[in-house]
Amino acid sequence: MTRAPLALLVLAACAVEPAPRLDPASDPALARRELLAAAASGPVPIVVVAPDGRPTASEAAALAARGITGLSVRFVPVSPPGEGRRLVLAPWGLRDPATACTGASRPAPIEEARPLLAAWCDGERVIARIEVPAAAERVERERAIWRATARLFPDPYAETYGFELFGLRIAFGARIGF
Repeated sequence: MTRAPLALLVLAACAVEPAPRLDPASDPALARRELLAAAASGPVPIVVVAPDGRPTASEAAALAARGITGLSVRFVPVSPPGEGRRLVLAPWGLRDPATACTGASRPAPIEEARPLLAAWCDGERVIARIEVPAAAERVERERAIWRATARLFPDPYAETYGFELFGLRIAFGARIGF
């Protein structure tokens, strides 16, 4: 009888998805502020770097927008390299992630699984970059896109609407993730 709870605990631990890795030099708060400014002036450019066209640029744009909470954003696909402020999304990763904002060309067909790369760029400068561990199935790859944008452009709700109590920031809320 005591093995069943232990088995459930082990299964639950195995089911946890690996966390996205935010580049240490990234500034997600600045990326969020810049995205807010870009979204206020119209559709935001997105460059999708995918060797096989899956997901399509329009599908990737919709998935990227889905991950951003507390802000209505419409992404519009543009051709690489793109200029100005834009989101660069490489569902199959890039051999050199440092080239994300410099106009990386579409990678050759990929033999091994690589992490999804998402970067918020201002010209050739990387403001924030994140990698989400590789996913094999289509649904997992789609989920990785909105997980990446959720971490790349975090919702500042708690910092904005919380309140100070004896020097501590207090906020109320709930979060459900899939």
